[in-house]
Amino acid sequence: MIGNPATNLEVLKKTFGHAIQFIRNTDSTGMPSSIYAQRATIVFSDSSKLYVTEKLNKQQCIEEYWYDWIAADDKTVLGKYHGEPHEDESYQTATEPYHVHLPEYAKLTNQTRFPNYYYNDLFSIVEGIFLFYLLPNRSQI
Repeated sequence: MIGNPATNLEVLKKTFGHAIQFIRNTDSTGMPSSIYAQRATIVFSDSSKLYVTEKLNKQQCIEEYWYDWIAADDKTVLGKYHGEPHEDESYQTATEPYHVHLPEYAKLTNQTRFPNYYYNDLFSIVEGIFLFYLLPNRSQI
C-alpha cells in the first residue's frame, strides 16, 4: 500500500512458501532492485509469475507500485494490480490511485480499469492468488 515500507520479501516467502517456488531480484524489465525501487519476480507453484515493482521514496516507503501477474506461458496476463495516480479523470477509479486491469482477453478496451478496494498490498494480492487460484488447483501446489 502506498505509504507503507517496501514489502519484506523474505517474510512473504516464509508466509506463502508452500505456494511460492522462489523469488528473484529482478522484475519484468530484468533490472534489479535499487535504493529507488524494489523489483522482484515471484514464481508460484504453477509457474505463473508476479512481477513486482515498488517505487520508493528516501524513507524506503512505497510511492507507487505495479504488480503484474503473468501465466506460465510468459505471455498471458492474468491480472494487474496497480497503485499509481492518474491525472486524467477519465482514467481514475473510485479507489484512485488503486486499480486493477483485467486479463487482456477480458478487457472491454485497453483503457479499462476497475476499482481495487481490498487488494492494495503485496501480501493481500499473493494471498488472493493463493486462495482463489492456486489452492483450487491443488495438484500444482
